[in-house]
Amino acid sequence: MDQRPPLRIACVDFWPGFEPPHLGQRHPLLHELARIEWSEDPANADLTFFSCFPERKKDRRSRDPRSVWGCPGPRVYYSAENIPADFRQCDFAITFSRTLLDERHLRLPNYVGRMAFFGFPADALLDLPQDPEALLARKTRFAMYIQGNRVPFREDFVQRLSRYKRVDCAGPSLNNVGFLADRMQKFELYRESKFAVTFENESALGYTTEKLPEAFLGQTVPIYWGDPAVTLDFNPAALIQVAGPADVDAAIERIIALDQDDDAYLRLLSAPRFPNHAPPACTTPTAQRHFFSRLLAAAGIRTERPRARLALL
Repeated sequence: MDQRPPLRIACVDFWPGFEPPHLGQRHPLLHELARIEWSEDPANADLTFFSCFPERKKDRRSRDPRSVWGCPGPRVYYSAENIPADFRQCDFAITFSRTLLDERHLRLPNYVGRMAFFGFPADALLDLPQDPEALLARKTRFAMYIQGNRVPFREDFVQRLSRYKRVDCAGPSLNNVGFLADRMQKFELYRESKFAVTFENESALGYTTEKLPEAFLGQTVPIYWGDPAVTLDFNPAALIQVAGPADVDAAIERIIALDQDDDAYLRLLSAPRFPNHAPPACTTPTAQRHFFSRLLAAAGIRTERPRARLALL
C-alpha cells in the first residue's frame, strides 16, 4: 500500500471529453512521483492544472484559477492549443512554445502526452518499418486525410492534390469514404496509404501537434504544414514539408514524383523520424522528471533531487 501523503490535483477548463484522470494517463510520471488524488474542488486542491476551454469552449483568454476558484496551490497552465501562457495567471506552464524560455515552463508538444494516453510506448517513434518493401506492396491507397476542423488552406490542398489521384478523406472534413474513422482506425488507414496530409489547424513556431507523429506511427509518409521549424524536431528526410501557399504546386510535384519512384519513396518511408535518431530533448524522461519534480516541490511534495537541468528548447 502506498504510504506517501496524497497530492490533491484539480483540473479545470479543459477540452470537451477530458476527465482529470486523463492527465495521469498522459503523464504517468506524476503517479511515479506522488500519490495522486483527483479533486473536483480547486479551492481544496494542492495543485491546479487549467487550460483554455472555459465552459468547454476554446477561448484565447484563459481564466486564472486563483481568481475564479480561489485555488491555494500552484497553478499550471496546460495547453495543446496555439494560445500562449500568461504568468500573471499561472505559476508553471506546459505548452509547445519554443520562445518561452523560463524554468517555470516545459516545452512538451501535445503528441507526447497523447501517445501515452493511447498506449504507445515513449520510444514508439523510434521504431522504423522492418520491411519497407513489403509495407509498400500492401498500400492500396494513394493518400489519406483525416481531420475534423474545416481549415480552408488544408482543404484546398487536398482538393488540388486530388486532381492527380484520389485522396481518401475519413474525417468530417471533405469526407468521401462514407464513414468517420475513430482514433485507432486512423492508424490502420495510414498503413494502407502511401501519404497522409497532416496540416495543422494553423501555423506557429513550435506548434507541432499529434498530426505529424501519428502519421509516422501509422507507417506512412506525412505531408506537413504548420510549424515552420518542424525540422528541428523531425527529420526532413522523412516527410514532405509544405512551406505555405506559394509552395503548394512544388509540393504536389514532389509528391507525384515520389509516387512514381518506389526507390525514392522507400527512402522517405524508412528514414529515421528524428534528426540524428534522437527525439527533442524537452520530450525526454529526464527533462520531464526535472520539471515535474520542481512542480511537485512547489506543491509541498518532496521527490528525489533532479540530476539534469530542464531542456527548454
